[in-house]
Amino acid sequence: MKRGNRRLLSFLLSLCVCVSLLCLVPLRAEAAGPVVVDRVLCSLNYPPVAMMDLSFVNISSSSTNCTINSAFWTDGAGSQVSGAFGTGNYTLNVTYTANNGCVFSPTAAGYINNKPDGVTVSVSADGSTATLRKTYEAEIWAPTAIKQPGSETVSLGGWTSFAVSATYAESHEWFFESPDGAQRVAAADASAVWQGVTVSGADSDRLVIHYVPLELDGWRVFCRHWSVKHLSYTDSSRATITLTNIPTPAPTPEFTPIPMTAPSPTPEITEEPAEEPVEVPAETPAAQEPAAVEEPAETPAPAAPERTYTNSYDGQAHWRVYDDGESGSREEHLFVWHETRAATADHDGEETGVCSVCGYAVTRPLAYEGSASRSSLGIGETLGIEGLSDLQLLLLGGAAVCLLLLILSAALSPSGSRRRRRRRR
Repeated sequence: MKRGNRRLLSFLLSLCVCVSLLCLVPLRAEAAGPVVVDRVLCSLNYPPVAMMDLSFVNISSSSTNCTINSAFWTDGAGSQVSGAFGTGNYTLNVTYTANNGCVFSPTAAGYINNKPDGVTVSVSADGSTATLRKTYEAEIWAPTAIKQPGSETVSLGGWTSFAVSATYAESHEWFFESPDGAQRVAAADASAVWQGVTVSGADSDRLVIHYVPLELDGWRVFCRHWSVKHLSYTDSSRATITLTNIPTPAPTPEFTPIPMTAPSPTPEITEEPAEEPVEVPAETPAAQEPAAVEEPAETPAPAAPERTYTNSYDGQAHWRVYDDGESGSREEHLFVWHETRAATADHDGEETGVCSVCGYAVTRPLAYEGSASRSSLGIGETLGIEGLSDLQLLLLGGAAVCLLLLILSAALSPSGSRRRRRRRR
């Protein structure tokens, strides 16, 4: 190889080594100033729902270079909300703090569940904090029946009760329905329809009926759960009333007619000494029907005290534990699922399910179903290499290509071939 070619190759080899070393030096953004955060991301699993407790609402952040400092809700008057949502407007307030020397851009944009609609962001003067806000109108959901009433068997003139439960129900209304469904009577009007009946709890979640009459045998009972402002309702299942100890009616007595006696012929009058008159006993009248004896009315049993309980649960079911130590039957959880973290092209999302009865919560991954691909990611993220910028990776790749070309040119040069032949000799 000529001396000029060797110098050129040495120069190129030195240049490749220098570029490679340069690529290994991390590029610091601080050289041009602090990193500016121009997007604030927030994830919300539930919007405000009337009668929903705030503990069911989860607020999280997927932003980089910042963390959530505080998050709370305010009502239309600007007061912080605690307990449960009502009706009207509620504003979400989430304050972020910049980390690692970063600052928020004065024009930073805010996103809730990857949507910017109605989201505003205010940044502090020094750029260290940013507050995201969005106002919602509380949604009103139709009630969901949780516990259904069960059919009851009761003695004539006795008492019975029915209980229900439902989520997002502001009020309850009980009804009686005839066996054929053609007639319906509000429980509040039962005393006016059936004499002697007393009803309590006609507008609550537990209905108690005293002095159940014969007319209610076979009738059904159900509860109507009303939402906030009576905008919608959900009916419970029907429960049947079956009466026992129904007295058998006494048979009607049959009267047998008494046959009439034919008159005797008139005897001839003869002159005979008068005889003493003979007393003829009067005819015994037919036996009269004995009077019916009224049976004493059955005294209703006193109402049983309502049992109190607490809800217990595990990963598969929930059940009631009463104060006397007895446990109710196990029932499967009724999960209501909501997205807590949106899925993107580079990572799965997450959704949370909360049991509407006992509050047990679980999470599960949420697959990305969009059309975006990893082509929108950086070169390092696409190749699975983190920590290097795109410019560094390009320089490193160029240096590797130059080095490979140098090795190939040296191997294929004529002088290199002559040297190998000499060594073989």
